[in-house]
Amino acid sequence: MRSYYKLLLVMAFFILSACNSSEQLKPIKEESIDFDIKTAIQMVEKKEKIIIDLALREKVSITEYEELEKSFDEEFGKYSKDILSIFFLNTMESVPESESGMYVIQDTFYPTVFHEGITVTNAVIDKSYYENEFFNVTSLRIMEEYVGDDEKLKDWKREYIFTPNEDGEWEVHGFSGVMNFLGEEYSMNYLELKK
Repeated sequence: MRSYYKLLLVMAFFILSACNSSEQLKPIKEESIDFDIKTAIQMVEKKEKIIIDLALREKVSITEYEELEKSFDEEFGKYSKDILSIFFLNTMESVPESESGMYVIQDTFYPTVFHEGITVTNAVIDKSYYENEFFNVTSLRIMEEYVGDDEKLKDWKREYIFTPNEDGEWEVHGFSGVMNFLGEEYSMNYLELKK
């Protein structure tokens, strides 16, 4: 058994050292294409609608929470639990706080396109092409920014990063920027909702 582990260790060493190349893989071609801003806004609105609907509630039942999990899984994929953890305690373990349900954390502000001053400012598809097509990368970056006068939100930005799935539909691949603000001075009503 010991010799088996030694053999595995030696094989892993050779594989890892073979991967450690001094040359970094570089694309042979890169391009950026403007994405339709109206479509980008619709994509963000669809995601943020379930967030705003949740955040404006005080409490959800266990059944409602299970439905929320499904909705967030559909919209945010592997990031659904991260987003839910902004609004609930214990969501990483998916354990309801009590039989009667879970309270929504009230002192958090998740800026959405439904708030005054928050807008989608840019949407771009980035493509990188490599000699080996296996490494080709396509992503869609949609930037949201605060364009109002509030000093606490000055320079706020959030970027949704999407990649195409096997069906060619865009799905969330990641985020950059500030997701939310937490503290006594914040709530989902920190900025007024657009009319």
